[in-house]
Amino acid sequence: MAFDRLVIDVGNTRLKWGRIDLGGRIVDSFATASNDDRGWQAAVDRLTAGSASVAAAISTVNPPAADRLGALLEGAGVGPIRWFRSAADVPVPHRLDSPGQTGADRALSVLAALRLAGQEGPGIVVQCGTAITVERVDEGGCWLGGAIAIGPGLAARALHSGTAQLPGLPGLGPERAPAAWGSSTIPALEAGLFWGAVGAIRELLVRQRDGLGASPWVIWTGGDAPILGPWVSGESARVEPDLVLMGAALAGFGAA
Repeated sequence: MAFDRLVIDVGNTRLKWGRIDLGGRIVDSFATASNDDRGWQAAVDRLTAGSASVAAAISTVNPPAADRLGALLEGAGVGPIRWFRSAADVPVPHRLDSPGQTGADRALSVLAALRLAGQEGPGIVVQCGTAITVERVDEGGCWLGGAIAIGPGLAARALHSGTAQLPGLPGLGPERAPAAWGSSTIPALEAGLFWGAVGAIRELLVRQRDGLGASPWVIWTGGDAPILGPWVSGESARVEPDLVLMGAALAGFGAA
């Protein structure tokens, strides 16, 4: 079966790729590093194989990577391409002061979450990637804005580069939560990064729920969501790994 619609999320540390099947669903989604040009070429070859013409909808918060990707896709004959470079490009109801300076990924995740929730609020969308974002949606389904915090992976790199002796860490592991303290430097760092992220998200959820009336739905996404979500929202935490891609499919093709 040939697929002719691609969705791509160009982030700061990775690119998330997917394609849309004939039923409008995201399939064959995977990630590559933001500096892995060879991996990008393999992804394009994989997702365009057997298709005579291919269109794409792309979210980006990383302009240099988006420029390189655009050149690669143009060379592969992909087009037309619908770019989402800021929230101003995304058809989601909002009350933002500066949508042109707000990330497209945040807007697309809210757009997709609203579709999953039946276009109704109140709700909260939590993205756990390079940055952690917590987005507030009112009862009428209007996005009110949100909060941006540092993600554990970026925090680990900042501590390593900004100090003389703290070692680098790869980020959160998927296996288990660390203890809340460590008897040496590495477990102490793991404790601070993990439980600091859990505490920040938990506090933001409490404060963003205030004034929303009914208990809001909460939808999680991003690479660290599978481990952070259950520790904040419990085992029933709703994690949607392809939320931004779903939003790009909705905004770019009316499908998801």
